[in-house]
Amino acid sequence: MATSTKTTPTPAREPSQAPAIQTIDRLSFDLGNRFNALADGRTILNYPSYCAPLSTRQDLDYNSQDFKTGQSYRVDIGATSYKVGAIAGALGSKPTFGTDKWLKAQPFLFAGLAGLGISTQAHIKELRCTVPDDQDIAQCTPFTRLAGQAWEFKVNGRSYAVKIDAVKVAAEGKFAWYRAIKDGLYQYPGYLNAVLDLGGGTAIARLFTPDGTIARDYELVLDGGTSALAAQIAAEVGLLGCEGQILDAIADKSFAVHAVNFRAAYDALLLQWVDSIRSDINTRWKSIQNQYAQILVVGGSAPLFAPFVAENPRYIVAPNPQFFALEGMQNA
Repeated sequence: MATSTKTTPTPAREPSQAPAIQTIDRLSFDLGNRFNALADGRTILNYPSYCAPLSTRQDLDYNSQDFKTGQSYRVDIGATSYKVGAIAGALGSKPTFGTDKWLKAQPFLFAGLAGLGISTQAHIKELRCTVPDDQDIAQCTPFTRLAGQAWEFKVNGRSYAVKIDAVKVAAEGKFAWYRAIKDGLYQYPGYLNAVLDLGGGTAIARLFTPDGTIARDYELVLDGGTSALAAQIAAEVGLLGCEGQILDAIADKSFAVHAVNFRAAYDALLLQWVDSIRSDINTRWKSIQNQYAQILVVGGSAPLFAPFVAENPRYIVAPNPQFFALEGMQNA
């Protein structure tokens, strides 16, 4: 992360003619607990899921590497400014897995649109996104309210006007199931099959009938995301408050924060984390254990889980699991 220095951004020069309006048939948005991802059918953008209001005193360096590579943003919506992405984390913002992430959907989305390199005037015919509970109005409304309106905002000093015609909100796991069926990953597609989505904040397991109906009575939203693993490690080695940094250190395999090496704690607690998720699933689905076939594992934390189920035919770890659901969302 480059050090923030005082730099005044140069506003984009207004062209003599209005730019052509770019039309995007479908945009898919995965609002994550540690990383957000957008796909437009050509490109996938992935950026850190940190967001907080930006004070008028805070200087930002728009020429730093994180801004140039689409990992950091300043977003202005009306009179409110936000720091988004890596710069927000560097300035002390809490990881999104510690909050209600959907409440930050708008600045996250607008930052990502700029990161994808869309035109300053754009028309999105359909925006697709997922939430942990698609029957919770509080989770869906921040997305559905985007439909049927033209939104004006600024990202890194550049003005945008974007109209979104329609928004489709689905339960997390739904589009991963669609793609798994399409790709022939389930050996027994004529039976109930499941998706286990391992994210930063939660582990969500859902069963789907052969026609894609969610078996609502068996939905599992577990406090088993990697944030739970990070919290256990933090308590074990005295790094309370550093859960986000612990997850970063697990991802880059350094296993150290502030010169504290937590590899031994990680090795011991990782097995407990995996066993806890599997035990919850086995217990909650015991009454139908002979009625469902396989469990597809997706999400950014799937690679941590994968070695422990490699020899178990009931589990399938999706290829490229972090973006498997997003690609399904874009192409379903």
